[in-house]
Amino acid sequence: MAQPPSDALPGDAVLPSADERAQAARAHLSIWLSLLPLFGVFAAVGIYSRNQRSSPWVSQQALQSALFQIVFFNLLLIVLAVVVPISALAWDGTYDDGSLVLAVFLSALPFIVVVYLVQGLLATRAAAAIRRGEDFRHPMVGRLVGSTARTADQVTAQSDESTSQAGPISD
Repeated sequence: MAQPPSDALPGDAVLPSADERAQAARAHLSIWLSLLPLFGVFAAVGIYSRNQRSSPWVSQQALQSALFQIVFFNLLLIVLAVVVPISALAWDGTYDDGSLVLAVFLSALPFIVVVYLVQGLLATRAAAAIRRGEDFRHPMVGRLVGSTARTADQVTAQSDESTSQAGPISD
């Protein structure tokens, strides 16, 4: 169940709409597009920028997804920075027909697959929780994004409330 925003009253728990949950789940599932490096980050940032004013909750989930993907991309770069030199140094040099490149690639491939699978499975878990209406936080980046944001219904209600408090405009 979704957590109410920090500025809401205790009885004001509002679940995000089905459309909001679908957009947030798409942002998390965009990680599977990262088979082309950083393509999923661009998709999540697109969802973030499109929903920034209309639904802070969706944009917060999309931002969390983008940060999560960036962290995993950097993790992959660190792993490759360790694996590639080790595999190049371990190469015995008996073959000269480009086998060094093949040996390095085959040494790095299992690490690349494992990093992408772990990232994708964690994102799929996040998307499933979002679709159920839970306020999901990734373990590594969830706190960086901030407290629970307001849903589109809460934004609309707040703007209606502020316009009604302002009263009619007189000429």
